[in-house]
Amino acid sequence: SRVVDLVQRKKELEVHLERMQGIFNEISPLAEVGLTDLKTPYTFLEIRYGQVRSEHLDYIKEKTAPLAAVVFPLASRDANDIVLVIGLKTDRLKLKRILREAAFEDIEMPGGSDAKDDSAIVIEGLEEKIEGIRDKVSELEQELVEIKEKNSAAITDFHRSLRVAELLIRVKNYLKKTKKTYIFSGWIPSDRKRHVESEIMRAARGRAIIEVIPPEEITEVRDGKVKVPVMLRHPGFFRPFEMLVSSYGLPEYSFVDPTFFVAISFLLMFGMMFGDIGHGAILALIGWLLGFKKPKKPRAEGTILVGKLAFWCGLSSMVFGILYGSVFGLEELFQGLWMKPMHNVMYFFKVALYFGIVFISIGILLNVVNAIRARDFKSTFFDQAGLISAIIYWCGIGAVSIFLRNKPIPIILMVLGIGFPILLLFLREPLSALFGRRRVRFEKGLMTYLMETVIEIMEILTGYLGNTVSFIRVAAFALAHTGLFIAVFSVVDMVKGKSGGIFYSALILILGNAVIIALEGLVVTIQAIRLEYYEFFGKFFMGGGTAYKPIGLGSRPESTKGKETG
Repeated sequence: SRVVDLVQRKKELEVHLERMQGIFNEISPLAEVGLTDLKTPYTFLEIRYGQVRSEHLDYIKEKTAPLAAVVFPLASRDANDIVLVIGLKTDRLKLKRILREAAFEDIEMPGGSDAKDDSAIVIEGLEEKIEGIRDKVSELEQELVEIKEKNSAAITDFHRSLRVAELLIRVKNYLKKTKKTYIFSGWIPSDRKRHVESEIMRAARGRAIIEVIPPEEITEVRDGKVKVPVMLRHPGFFRPFEMLVSSYGLPEYSFVDPTFFVAISFLLMFGMMFGDIGHGAILALIGWLLGFKKPKKPRAEGTILVGKLAFWCGLSSMVFGILYGSVFGLEELFQGLWMKPMHNVMYFFKVALYFGIVFISIGILLNVVNAIRARDFKSTFFDQAGLISAIIYWCGIGAVSIFLRNKPIPIILMVLGIGFPILLLFLREPLSALFGRRRVRFEKGLMTYLMETVIEIMEILTGYLGNTVSFIRVAAFALAHTGLFIAVFSVVDMVKGKSGGIFYSALILILGNAVIIALEGLVVTIQAIRLEYYEFFGKFFMGGGTAYKPIGLGSRPESTKGKETG
């Protein structure tokens, strides 16, 4: 067809242009020194200088045209033309044969001013040839554009038909068939079951047998050989937080989806660290423009989700700004509904720690739920985030709280709440063997087992301590947010009384707030994500889930799974 010919011709010209450009780049430095330097051997160029009878010159040009070679007639002598031929080393044998057939005779290259004049002719001729090729490529591109515009509707329909045909071929690869029967299986979302059944019956004119099997009843799923794909679907408010979860990984089908907990905790932490009505309003406005306002040009889904996340974070900041009584760092305009962080530092640290304890405890409970769903008795009790470790953690918090109030710690709390659970961790393997009705085996020896258990218990204790203390950063960054305001206002006070003080004060306030919003907003986001991923997800969320990608025009061949098999 005409289009195929144009595309093929365009590709040939582009290859030819690239080669010609390479030749030009090699010899362009000769413009000032002359052809004499062409005597120097070149790595990629084959250069021949000589004479040929005038009637044979057209033959050389015709035969070298398909090659990346240029022929320059430089002068005439009687019935002969002085010719410079430049080509690529890869075409050396072809050039040699063509020149031999044309009775080409090599001669010594000239020197002096004549050589400089000849080199200028060569370079100018090369530039003309390159420009001519570019013009031809542009003409072909323009012709292709005109054909596309003229036949755009037909091209779109043809492309759609091709995609549908390609999809049908891919679907057939998943079918098992006899002479009169097709058998296929795949995953579908549970809420689409009736729709899929009705569509299959309609397509088969009622002559189909459909069996819907819940994943829990599939042997390969129970044995862990086949993973059930996962599709995170939440109301619009939770969609940006799905992005945070999926960036870490997808939960396995039978495990708890943490999106709800991430949404609530992320907004609480962000608001606590970035609490200010003015800054929150600006952040919410930016988020609304990116995530909710309909643009003239379509935006990427990722940009929209980031905008929505910024919007909700801005609202959270405004709520905490009301609680703190802070508007663009001004804390004297009205009394907050809760407290001023800088006036209640120790209390604020306690709040951050209590929040961390609750957050970590939720992570432990989710881990226990996941272990129960997976029917993993050992992990339910003996995992680092299992029930026994949780009892040690909670009783340890209680003991520290009692100690800080200068009261004696009850012996029963130390023995039953901390000592006995630690003993159970030491007896993890014997107890697991007892309940699993198998013999106790210490593969590396009893002493090695005891040493490893001691180290693991120390890791559990120090790990929970570190996890809890990490949440002090929530209070610390809230105080840093206020501290940056104090620094800005101090600089404003320094320049206020000087010449042009009003202007510079306003400028410092505007720039200071802009820097705080950009820098502190980024830092607070990073810290909130870090606490989610390390302190919360680290307790229960292993990822490893497989995304549900239904087969369709935009899918890949392997994407044929969902939530129920039918």
